[in-house]
Amino acid sequence: MSSQLPAGDVARLAEIFDLYADTVSDGAKCMSPAAFARATSPPVLDTSAFFAVADTEARGVLTKDDFIRFQTLLRDADAAAKLSFSAAEPETASLRALVSADPAASSYLKDRPKISYAEFAQLIDASRAARIRHAFVAADPQGSGTIHIDQLLVIARQFVPLEPTSSISQRLALLSESPDSQRIGYPTFLALISLLSDPSRIRQSAPATSLSPLETDVLNTLASGERGAESATPESISNIIDTCYSALQPVPQAEHKPKPRTGLMEVMFQAYNFAIGAVAGGIGAAVVYPIDLVKTRMQNQRAAVVGEMLYKNSIDCFRKVIRNEGILGLYRGLGPQLVGVAPEKAIKLTVNDFVRSRFTNKQTGEIAVAGEMLAGAMAGASQVVFTNPLEIVKIRLQIQGEMLKEAVGSTKAISRSGAITIIKELGLVGLYKGASACLLRDVPFSAIYFTCYSHLKKDVFREGERQLGMLDLLLAGAIAGMPAAYLTTPADVIKTRLQVVAKQGETVYTGLTDAARKIYKEEGFKAFFKGGPARIFRSSPQFGATLMCYELFHRMVPFPGESHELPQERAAHQSRELSSQTALFHAGNALRLLHDSGYKFGAFVPPSK
Repeated sequence: MSSQLPAGDVARLAEIFDLYADTVSDGAKCMSPAAFARATSPPVLDTSAFFAVADTEARGVLTKDDFIRFQTLLRDADAAAKLSFSAAEPETASLRALVSADPAASSYLKDRPKISYAEFAQLIDASRAARIRHAFVAADPQGSGTIHIDQLLVIARQFVPLEPTSSISQRLALLSESPDSQRIGYPTFLALISLLSDPSRIRQSAPATSLSPLETDVLNTLASGERGAESATPESISNIIDTCYSALQPVPQAEHKPKPRTGLMEVMFQAYNFAIGAVAGGIGAAVVYPIDLVKTRMQNQRAAVVGEMLYKNSIDCFRKVIRNEGILGLYRGLGPQLVGVAPEKAIKLTVNDFVRSRFTNKQTGEIAVAGEMLAGAMAGASQVVFTNPLEIVKIRLQIQGEMLKEAVGSTKAISRSGAITIIKELGLVGLYKGASACLLRDVPFSAIYFTCYSHLKKDVFREGERQLGMLDLLLAGAIAGMPAAYLTTPADVIKTRLQVVAKQGETVYTGLTDAARKIYKEEGFKAFFKGGPARIFRSSPQFGATLMCYELFHRMVPFPGESHELPQERAAHQSRELSSQTALFHAGNALRLLHDSGYKFGAFVPPSK
């Protein structure tokens, strides 16, 4: 059964089954006939016969093994005959219609109640050959042994999948006996039908050994586009194969295009996104805020000042904050953080999505890495208008515990300030102190983060083939935050130093370059990565939680009129593509045998008049 297929193919077929299974029998997922029709290659006009073939135990539903067994059958070279034989039952009364074009075959079946599959397959080949001959003779009433190019296309489409607009159809005139005659001889006609009936023969490494001399000539002419060509490039031959198979692809369904939103609905939609971003961002920020506080205090610790080393490391800092300030000390400054998260996350996600959509290819849905990074960079730049005031207030609140501890026993009285007091002290200009460093941090961070996040979802967690779960989204967001956070730590250190009020005896920085130069001179290169591990531990889970909540909230509370089943629809489409082209081709041939009317997967080929 499935052992005949590579393990990877079996796993993919199992995914397709799980995606379309719509019922349960004996505690296991199963497929109904309708689900089977959708999974096979929609839209199929009549799959009832094929369902009966797949349903070997006549239970009315298919198990996963049944589905994989059927798909394995489709990959056999003689799949069309096997499907037809199984569907029609080995009763000659049912099989006789399939070989009616051959009088001798009909006579053979007349007095026999049953025949073997081997006999049936041989008779099918003979009957098909007879039908091909009859079709040619009907198109050549003068008995010239030739037919016109236009007639060739009509007849050929009865027996092989061939679209009128394909490159093969456009080059059929090159097979004519002369440039002016526009007529094809009977031998060339037979070679063409034989060649296109099984494109898998062309795939073999030495076509000349599997094709007749005339079939080889026809292939070279159609592939090269030159009359009488003696050879063709591998690329052009591959194009011929692809053309044959593409004719069997499902007819694309009309895409559902949502109606354009009115002005009021657009405002409501943006408000909806802001609300989702605010809630998701608030959850992410609250979860990791204690780590952020430890990170800030570690970055503000200056080794050049005697007696300034309050904390040995991040763990020591965490312990001392709890001992000296209590559990609530770990959440000092959380209020302004939550207030600023709503516009920050909303504008970052909105700008990133907006710019990505402008760089995304509308036909393929693909976006270049440069476009992804530019979208992230612009999102990072746009958020600074909100993050810089937020950061400077948050940082000054976070280090108040240190200042109060140092003031104990001194003559200088220091009182605890709230966020409003700090904002009044700074003023509008002061709230944007260190904005250049904030840009230097947030622009590359977002460029790296959103690009990594997108590729992790697509390439590692296979978004598009399936709908990602909570753990997938959390891991993708968390892993993407690691390189983004650590590589931008130097800019974060500089920003922190610029935004903190220098205490007596500490170095004062006048700007971005001045801060970088003095930090390197006084503390060395390692100082630029102070708090780096804490930054990773803070940013990684924060963004993982934020993006996970953001995507899940959109699914759970969709905006009215918006579809949130697109990931599943994309998964369904890509899963169907996993079915091999050979399987589609064989199934299409089986339908031709069963219906004898030119139907194939996804399209209808009208029979000749």
